Amino acid sequence: MIEPIVLYASVTMLTVGLVTLAWVDFKTGYLPDSLQVALTVAAIAIIALGSPISVNWTDALLGALINGTAFWSLRWIMTRIKGREAMGLGDVKLVAVGGLWLGPWALPYIMALSGTVTLIAIGLTALVLRKPTWQGEIPLGPGIAIGILAAYLAAIAGIPGITGPAQL
Repeated sequence: MIEPIVLYASVTMLTVGLVTLAWVDFKTGYLPDSLQVALTVAAIAIIALGSPISVNWTDALLGALINGTAFWSLRWIMTRIKGREAMGLGDVKLVAVGGLWLGPWALPYIMALSGTVTLIAIGLTALVLRKPTWQGEIPLGPGIAIGILAAYLAAIAGIPGITGPAQL
């Protein structure tokens, strides 16, 4: 049985870390490595204590590897298509950190939520201000942070398929 303190500590650490990263990326377009390392250390501690969503060491390492590789590949492909940098490495690292917390099964949820939240936010902002707000790169970090946090909370709530194959 998972101790309630581990559950509360994990949600608090993940929420504070992701909200901070989202805010910094929104304001500066940069996801600091120091905050990502702090979330990595927190994930390792939570797994060592017993993950509230039953992520084990293998799942965590596979999650980081698969998530990071998927986003790095997406970054590489889009950079080639656009002819310029398409996504920062901070976004790739953040998705890998999300894999540590959630394992590899959550990647589709993180990707779907990240893209959807980012597009809705841009659309609503442009609608309210009656003009496009970003002339260059759009910060994806806030969307990724929301995607990771929402997937973690969904896994805690017991929604099937987030941390392993859904049982029919």
